[in-house]
Amino acid sequence: MVSGRFASITNPILDPAPGYSVRDPLLFCHDGVVHCHYSAVERAGDHSTFYLETISSSDLVEWSQPRRLTDSALGFSSPGSIIRVGDGWVMSLQSYPILPGEKRAGESARLWLMASPDLENWNDPVPINPDGARVNWSESRRQIDPCLVEHDGRYWCLYKTSGCLGLLVSDDLARWQEASPDRPVFGRDDSPDGSPVENPCVLRVGDEFVLFFTPCREGRGVGVARSRDLVSWRDARYLDFPDIPWAQSGPSAAMVIDLRATFGKWVMAFHGERKSQGTFAAALGLAWSDDLEHWVTPHSR
Repeated sequence: MVSGRFASITNPILDPAPGYSVRDPLLFCHDGVVHCHYSAVERAGDHSTFYLETISSSDLVEWSQPRRLTDSALGFSSPGSIIRVGDGWVMSLQSYPILPGEKRAGESARLWLMASPDLENWNDPVPINPDGARVNWSESRRQIDPCLVEHDGRYWCLYKTSGCLGLLVSDDLARWQEASPDRPVFGRDDSPDGSPVENPCVLRVGDEFVLFFTPCREGRGVGVARSRDLVSWRDARYLDFPDIPWAQSGPSAAMVIDLRATFGKWVMAFHGERKSQGTFAAALGLAWSDDLEHWVTPHSR
């Protein structure tokens, strides 16, 4: 039964098609306002260009008009998380430059940080790890889908390369090193069906971390795993997620935050893929839960 404010939500919450597509949402709440940052993908013929945009809402029902935060050939996109640092905030994101004639970004994709004093004005992105991945388990330097977490007095950043999740660690957000150079912290061998994985989202629940991840498979889906140290993950499985009639290719890039104090629920943003409409075609939706196990999605528009 959907009741209260949640009865007024309709999915997708943002769908600017056919003008462009939106995907990879990040939710963050401050002073009663929920901010949703995401990738905006514009297509010109067979070429796609990525940008970073944001919308906001005080009730999860009515959302502001999209505002573009970046306009760069580097294709800044896929915001992963926002954390408090000093008197401001820091957001993790990727660069995703797609060369002419290519369908996806290649080896030059990297991880970046953006800083803001007020969640409205953002500084230019700064690279986390300009040389890219330097691990023994992957020949690729490519790094995308960062998720920044503060833990035990240090900064940790999950990322994707070669279909697995790596982990960087830093004491100051400036100098980074690989926390697990000899094996991925989560990869094909850890996923329930051997699928490659991407789009990590981490939240702290009690004395544990919960990882939400996306399997790279037909129909996508929402995976979860648990850890106490961000390095070793266990109990990986897929959620029994509701069908999404407006996105036949399934849910992807789930991002969950704790809005129980404000709205009484855990809230998830995700993008629903529409591969029949072209590469990267997707729209944004919401789901909510009382227990992180059972999820409800609203009626579709």
